[in-house]
Amino acid sequence: MPSKVFRFALSASAAALGGIAAYWALLATRQGHILFDARKHPVVHLSEDFSTYSHTVPGGMVRGYVYHPQGEDALHDLFIYFAGRGEDVRATAKVLHWLPEGFGFAAVNYRGVADSQGHPSEIASVEDAREFANHLRRAFPRARLHVVGRSLGTGVAIQLVARQDFASLQLVTPYDSMLEVAKKRFPLVPLSLLLRHQFNSLAHCKEVAAKTQVLLAERDDIVLPARSEKLIAAWPTPISVQTIAGSDHRGIMALEATWLHLIDFALTAVLPEPKAA
Repeated sequence: MPSKVFRFALSASAAALGGIAAYWALLATRQGHILFDARKHPVVHLSEDFSTYSHTVPGGMVRGYVYHPQGEDALHDLFIYFAGRGEDVRATAKVLHWLPEGFGFAAVNYRGVADSQGHPSEIASVEDAREFANHLRRAFPRARLHVVGRSLGTGVAIQLVARQDFASLQLVTPYDSMLEVAKKRFPLVPLSLLLRHQFNSLAHCKEVAAKTQVLLAERDDIVLPARSEKLIAAWPTPISVQTIAGSDHRGIMALEATWLHLIDFALTAVLPEPKAA
């Protein structure tokens, strides 16, 4: 009898270990799609106030949208927005009625998300951001460019602003590193060994010179306050921090107060000194 119990326990342990190994293998091989929540979304129809953008990547096209309702010549401030996990920027663009005259909005969907194709990754998202920003500089040479990142997108936004000059940087529910955020969701996984897309904003923020604001949710169970606070404490220049009353992590971009803070901060921003060549 004891031998049967032992064999059963051994078999159960082996099955459990096999399941854990398979789970880890799935995270290792599909982590880009899991991290970005790469999937298709229902078509969102936008008004004629939007122009479209695309560039070719392995596996297809990255697609984006630019909102400039008064026309190109009337645009003096342009938000370049980097979305949260699984967010279709076409849906986010539906709340732009709070933007005043002269303001525009531009965003791309990450590779594999919504109507963009290709395989998502940290390197790819930052490279696509750089290419999109360069396009916007050529298309709207008189507009001041303000970078806005939300949640996952704050990691993209910080790396972009660390490499190029912008009028301002605004971070909505940011984190210090994706590794630290992911540890909460996957506590039994050796993420320090498996996670390739770490978005270490704590390291990249050291190169940021742009005037910066952080907007926090009043209730956030995705990016815990400690993760945002650690990034804020490490910021190399003075930083404005605001908490949006009545907000949570998922709904913060749908609130008028969030957009009013973004607009007010952009209006006070001054371009930094050019980076040395």
